[in-house]
Amino acid sequence: MNFLKFASILPILVCLVQPVTATAQSWPSKPLQLIVPQGAGGSTDNLARLVAQALGERLGQNVVVDNRAGAGGVLGVAAAAKAAPDGYTLLIGSNTTVAANAFLYASFPVDPLKDLVPLAMAADAPFALVVPAGSPLKSVGDLVRAAKAAPGKLNYGSGTSSALLCAELFKAAVGVDLRRVPYKTSAQALTDMIGGHLDVICEPLSTSLPNVRAGRLRALAQTGAERSPSAPDLETVAESVKGVAYTAWVAFYAPAGLPKDVATRLGNELFSIVNNPAVMDRIRAIGFDPRPGNAESLAAVHRAEMASVAATVKAAGIKAE
Repeated sequence: MNFLKFASILPILVCLVQPVTATAQSWPSKPLQLIVPQGAGGSTDNLARLVAQALGERLGQNVVVDNRAGAGGVLGVAAAAKAAPDGYTLLIGSNTTVAANAFLYASFPVDPLKDLVPLAMAADAPFALVVPAGSPLKSVGDLVRAAKAAPGKLNYGSGTSSALLCAELFKAAVGVDLRRVPYKTSAQALTDMIGGHLDVICEPLSTSLPNVRAGRLRALAQTGAERSPSAPDLETVAESVKGVAYTAWVAFYAPAGLPKDVATRLGNELFSIVNNPAVMDRIRAIGFDPRPGNAESLAAVHRAEMASVAATVKAAGIKAE
């Protein structure tokens, strides 16, 4: 009798199991889309294309890079968050586009922690505090002393959200008042600094080091918690002021609601790609420091970033635009 009862419900059990099995077996059956919320040709775009090619080879499907520039990355992130959660749309996000923008844009249409699924951490973009080559400031200590001696006299330029947050974190940590000069792009800020119109900028090492080596700028210190392989002889701010650290991280996401088996597969593949020594070398050549991390570690970093940015924005009195 028990056997007959089991036999009668067996077809129902099979039907319940089939959709899950089908997901794992049929995906991917068509090309994937990787949204880059910046224009083509930049460092993030180059990183995305590097990983997209490797991921496509692993999955047996093309991974097409889709640049969705505009509104500081808001348009691309929104497009990814609203896409079908079927494993065919991915996003390369950063601490700016999927964290800071939630506090810097009044009408930001995405809840980053709810609308996106973390897949894998990819890399860090180390920053540095740089000054004009002819500046009397030779160290972080000089900058702090000069700023405290004349509150609000020294200025800093910011052409990106990352540059803004980096400088504001430094200000809050050391207790100084630096006057902000906003720019539309970091290139414009760098041009003005080289011309001697700015006192300091928090700028990625990838774009500041060429100017430092050419004698146009001077680097006071890099802002990462540890020295970057890109500039091993340049001390960190934390070596002078404990607890001060800033880097711009880059990671991969998918729309919320992605089937767990597909999310696991994507996360594992992406982690393996970034953790490959040959890929790491190419990531460094682009200007990033490799930072392989699984979905769990990315989720923790993302939550911490959201809390940190919220505190920084509040302390600095930055109003969402």
